[in-house]
Amino acid sequence: MKLSTISTQKVLHVSPKDSFDRAITMMEEHGFHHLPVVEGGKVVGMLSDRDLLLAVGWKLESERRVDGNRRAVVGPREVGVVMSTPVVCLSPEDDLHTAARTMIEHGISAIPLVTGSALVGIVTKIDLLRGMCESKPPVVKLERLSESVSRHMRHHVFTVGPKDALHVAARMMHDKHVRHLPVTVDTLLVGILSDRDIRRACGREIIEDEQAERQGRVYAGSDRVMDVMTSQVQFVGPSSTVRDAAKKMLEHRIGAVPVVAGEILVGMLTHTDILRLIADSPC
Repeated sequence: MKLSTISTQKVLHVSPKDSFDRAITMMEEHGFHHLPVVEGGKVVGMLSDRDLLLAVGWKLESERRVDGNRRAVVGPREVGVVMSTPVVCLSPEDDLHTAARTMIEHGISAIPLVTGSALVGIVTKIDLLRGMCESKPPVVKLERLSESVSRHMRHHVFTVGPKDALHVAARMMHDKHVRHLPVTVDTLLVGILSDRDIRRACGREIIEDEQAERQGRVYAGSDRVMDVMTSQVQFVGPSSTVRDAAKKMLEHRIGAVPVVAGEILVGMLTHTDILRLIADSPC
């Protein structure tokens, strides 16, 4: 299956000189997590919601002003300051397996599609999962989609407790190269913490702490996992199929599902685990 059949072809984009306000507004209005950055007709960068969360905590300039001063704004203001570059691009003629392998190799979640140097589309992990679940003919052998989650999940799962400090969770994510941490009390799953949660908390803390300092105040921000974690957790059982898990991720727009047997956390399945299945299992 060619990427042109599953990609978003009317691609919204920003320029390096565009404001964070413009990027945040576009992402919120259209439900996007990524925007290509285009200058002179060429893709020169990629901007993700993660970039914006860490830089400014998803705060607009009006929320980052100091004492109502329109000119005194805390934090960076232009897309070019935080965009990722260089950019990995593919052709709309490439297939899902190539895109999955590229995302895994480069650790990215979205790829602009170009013809020559012109931006003609964008494909994301979500697009690949949807293509895997809905494509006819299938892009992955049907028997593989019917395999149990237990065959593909990560059995050794790093966890944190609700009272753990956020900086401890952030360090664990960095050191263990994971983007999601189940939150447990003993072996009972009580929440999940994503890198987006941490980036939002860190970004807000940076902005609000600097605002407070300029105004002669002391800022006391969130410092525990329980303050920012998601407590309503979507999970699957070890006997659930890969297709069922992928559909749950699509339905709830999440990047990972804990695997629970009874009330015990036994594993974790992520977008990347399913991408490996797409990359390695062409029909």
